[in-house]
Amino acid sequence: MRGASSVMLGLLVALSVPPAAAEVAWGTTASAASGSRAEMFGVAAASQADVWAVGGFNPGLPPTAVLTQLYAEHWDGSRWTATPVPLAPTYATQGARLSAAAAIGPGAAWAVGHVDDLGSLASQTLAYRWDGANWIAVPTPNPGGAKRGNHLHAVASRAAGDAWAVGDSGYPARSLVLQWNGSAWAVAKAPNIGSLVAVTIDKMGVWAASATRVMQFDGSRWKTLPPPPPPASEGALQLAGIARGDGRLWVVGTQLIPYFEGYLYRPYAAYWQQAQWTVVSSIAAGSGLSAVVARGAMVRASSSEGGIFNLDVGGARREVTPAPGPVQLNAITADRTGLAWSVGTRYDSGTPAPAIYNAPGIGQGGIRVTTGYGGALVTWIGPVIGTGSADLSGQFSVGGLPLGSYQVISNGAGCSPGISSATVGEGTVTSLAALVQC
Repeated sequence: MRGASSVMLGLLVALSVPPAAAEVAWGTTASAASGSRAEMFGVAAASQADVWAVGGFNPGLPPTAVLTQLYAEHWDGSRWTATPVPLAPTYATQGARLSAAAAIGPGAAWAVGHVDDLGSLASQTLAYRWDGANWIAVPTPNPGGAKRGNHLHAVASRAAGDAWAVGDSGYPARSLVLQWNGSAWAVAKAPNIGSLVAVTIDKMGVWAASATRVMQFDGSRWKTLPPPPPPASEGALQLAGIARGDGRLWVVGTQLIPYFEGYLYRPYAAYWQQAQWTVVSSIAAGSGLSAVVARGAMVRASSSEGGIFNLDVGGARREVTPAPGPVQLNAITADRTGLAWSVGTRYDSGTPAPAIYNAPGIGQGGIRVTTGYGGALVTWIGPVIGTGSADLSGQFSVGGLPLGSYQVISNGAGCSPGISSATVGEGTVTSLAALVQC
């Protein structure tokens, strides 16, 4: 049982940080039926009715733990539809995935990835162009050679004749940059900063990131930026995402802090402005950040433990997402209007399936509950029923709730429950107090 002082401290902390009035609730949309065994690694949005999610799947053939087929699905504004992605047999036993997507405009998109030989180090790059009706395989270079690795991990595009894809080739892995000139992909000469995991484009040029460094192409040459802080003595960095917005370059990833014989994993975000890096503080996530998107002043990052964060120069705020569970988010995007999407993998009894979040939620909203009791058990009863645990400050939030009226009950060991009610609106967060009495 918690003491009265602990309860009061939790209440004061909870009440001292009121939620933002314009807070947005994330919702979920059902994946296409044929994606029931798929994992999603990339997402791109051209408009509210033109969104692509890509990844891979295994139809149930051994080895079942390996993604063997390419997968893509399209959101038309009302539902997701699977679109076949052709993959010719390349190796006797092979794995394959689409790692990223870029939406150019109505009826036009790119998807990139790789196919791997499960019996050796060999792999080949893959690129596909959506022509409005089908995914068309487009030849790509493999500078690492036939017996070494060649991978594409990210793609970005400004127009039909201007696209960039990045990844790695050879062993040890070297930076690989490919440029689409409107008719073919070609290797672009660039510095080697290791395997490239992310790329973004804006009017200032092309930006690409490896796990530890960032470089910029200004239209004539590449320039390598100083390494993002912190220094190596405070732990290693593994960058995962990069985005440009409002005059800043944002990077996100994971900080690995040595701990006994292993590491502690902490979320990491920083921005580059006026020739210097600034680290974003106060990111309350249990693991690293996996991707970032910027649309003007709006910056959002997804995390590998299923959370989504709103970033700004002053810190980070966790947004209201669907009920917690075994979800790993791998990618995030937003269209020009700010409608956001994040995709990844949900594990149902150990079986992977697509996880697709959108904000504001379509036909769904969320609640934020002040319980005044750290770790309180929160139950909501309405169109759906569920439970969750408040954080140490006594705050709890959940999105993805169908619209309607809910009764909310907060319980703490040995205390009287707090009971309140809420009406959930579309894409919005309803704040309420259900204070546990001890």
